[in-house]
Amino acid sequence: MITVKASSAFLSHSSRTMPTIPLPAGVRSAPLPFRPLFLCAGSFAAFGMLAWGWFLHSGRLPAFAIAPIPWHAHAMLYGFAGALIGGFVLTASGHWTGIATTNRLTLAAATSLWLAARFALWLDAPLWATAMLDVAYLLLVTALVGRVVFLSGNRRNFFLVGILLAYAALDSWFYIAVAREDYAQASHALLASVDLLALLMIAIGGRVIPFFTGRKLPALKLMRWPPLNIATNIGASLLLLSDFFAIDDRVRGTCMMLLAALVLARLSGWRGWKTLREPMLWVLHLGYLWLAAGLALRGMGLLGVWRQPEIETLHGITVGALGTLALGMMTRVSLGHSGREIRANPALTAAFALPTLAAILRLAMGPAGWTSAACTWVLAFVLWLAAMAPLLLQGMPARVESVRT
Repeated sequence: MITVKASSAFLSHSSRTMPTIPLPAGVRSAPLPFRPLFLCAGSFAAFGMLAWGWFLHSGRLPAFAIAPIPWHAHAMLYGFAGALIGGFVLTASGHWTGIATTNRLTLAAATSLWLAARFALWLDAPLWATAMLDVAYLLLVTALVGRVVFLSGNRRNFFLVGILLAYAALDSWFYIAVAREDYAQASHALLASVDLLALLMIAIGGRVIPFFTGRKLPALKLMRWPPLNIATNIGASLLLLSDFFAIDDRVRGTCMMLLAALVLARLSGWRGWKTLREPMLWVLHLGYLWLAAGLALRGMGLLGVWRQPEIETLHGITVGALGTLALGMMTRVSLGHSGREIRANPALTAAFALPTLAAILRLAMGPAGWTSAACTWVLAFVLWLAAMAPLLLQGMPARVESVRT
């Protein structure tokens, strides 16, 4: 177990005390991986979506090597989410293990690979070159995380290495399918990527949301039932595995409904309705609620209850859950690991609510609502950038929020 000293302003909100130890010198002096990668994630979420909207409205689609709709889906799942995940796991694993994950060279290499892959896709570079850059970024992140996890013997986080390897494998599957012009397989790879991200959000959210809630509101009696946690994580893993087998849609739909019920039951034990005065908490509960809602909508779609194809119902997870949790966690990590009080100003609070509106517009109106939903999404991340970019661009020393693993 490692705990890292937080700013006194944050700790003053909690009546609990936790033992702390200074950060190892190597971690204190290392660059903070979230700074460039969260800036990339937020910028791409806003301006990538804005450009996509302009392309569709103007009819001036670039000569992408990938068909437009798969290009857009891949851009969000591997461009936006890829930078988000890289920034989070590289930062978190360093503080969980007490070993710096990056130095200036490796962090510059990871950020450069991510940027090069995005420009390669935009500029219609040879597909093989784009694939190599994109997958190399994910493999580098995996290697950096795997190194510190294995050196520290931090067994609890070994699963992260497996998830990152699976993420890179699904990206490779997508590019191979596109190279063969097999867009059915490409779509299958993207669907599995959504389920992998859902698994990651369910697992990590299940750790950090009750932890942060209990720390901020120590008088709140949270219900934690280990068998429910295990069942939820296993259910999410089985959902991902089901993507590789020919399973009837009604069976898949039923399984998604059951998993949605498990996620909702787990969330209810954390009493999120008691966090409404704390934006830095309710944003996490809201994002987790969208996981349950997104899974339920997908299940209803497969069962024929919700009359939308599965590709449409995915927006509950990709917009509602991923968008909301991304804003909440990027803000918390950026503030806490920069020694700032973890508090949301009005602009951030508004940004936290906007992915919910975007998801509702997209799901309720179908393709007809994509313009309104896209504009709402863009506004959320522009507000976030306006509030957080100055901090991410500063080279402040790292004093971080206490983390128990």
